[in-house]
Amino acid sequence: MTDGKHIQDVEVDELPVRHIFRWDLDKTYLRTEFDTVRDLIRTALQKPEEKVNVPGAVALLRELTREKEQTRALVTFISGSPSQMRNTLERKFELDGIRPDAFILKPTLKNILTGRFRAVRGQVGYKLDSLLRLRAMSQIAPETLFGDDAEQDAFIYSLYADLAAGTVDEEQLVAILDEAEVYDVTAESILSHFANTRVHDNVQRIFIHLDRRSAPGRFWVFGPRLIPIINYFQAALVLYADEVIAADGLIRVASEMIERDDYGLVELANSLQDLARRRHVDMSVLDRLADEWEHAEHQKALPPGFLERLITRVRALSPRVQNVTREWEGPVDYIEVLRADRKMRESVQPKKGLFS
Repeated sequence: MTDGKHIQDVEVDELPVRHIFRWDLDKTYLRTEFDTVRDLIRTALQKPEEKVNVPGAVALLRELTREKEQTRALVTFISGSPSQMRNTLERKFELDGIRPDAFILKPTLKNILTGRFRAVRGQVGYKLDSLLRLRAMSQIAPETLFGDDAEQDAFIYSLYADLAAGTVDEEQLVAILDEAEVYDVTAESILSHFANTRVHDNVQRIFIHLDRRSAPGRFWVFGPRLIPIINYFQAALVLYADEVIAADGLIRVASEMIERDDYGLVELANSLQDLARRRHVDMSVLDRLADEWEHAEHQKALPPGFLERLITRVRALSPRVQNVTREWEGPVDYIEVLRADRKMRESVQPKKGLFS
């Protein structure tokens, strides 16, 4: 695994990569608080076994990385946590049974010592640079990205996806980096990587975990590729609808969330209904799931009659849901998004922490 300074080749074997999954860590994979110095100290002092996962994250990641048809999934983590936490976080991955192909942590101490204080809290330059570097080191394959609403993951991931697809050019990128107040040295690195980026529209999905309960409509500006989720059962449902995971995988995710995280039929039904209401999944996914459920190997992992009750409840909750494609006119105006976000933050004047 790697850090932000030394990124090695992430191809660990000869199997073709069927899918690439890029994850944020804090508030996406781990429940982490870092809005105040006290939060930061408490997080830094936690032992690996004391760190708590976001419900369903490990179960979903386990399904995404299962061996399949002589191919493999590639998993990378890019975290805003300081590099001094590497040993603790790597041990946490071991406890979870997760082996990332690349794990990048922020060079926070270096930023402080060199007086780059905006980079301590800012994420745009750091994460975008890391994403483009990792892209250059791996095969081109479909990508799915996981982030949260605590920082700027939606903005960064969408920009990365458009850079990869060739819909944002160099002139636009320079203006975006300037508006985001990215330090010159980081901007130069980003532009260098962008100049060598293989153009391919391969980012299929972006999931934003609503840790801070942001309104889903806030993310409409980024288009239908980005899906705000309230839990990882929702992500599993979308990935099942996209045929990235099978019915067995969806069952295992649901089962683990029920057994370990006290989710129940009502919560999962509401989650599915919420996705349908926001038109992120077609209700026909229920018919497909019902057909495949009978042949699923792990259907007994859930209570008897669970699927029938789930479908009945979802249909009762969603009698008026129309499976209409979302209307969205792109492309994203990244400059305007940055300016609007800055105005919003200034108007609410939130608590300021080193990593917020």
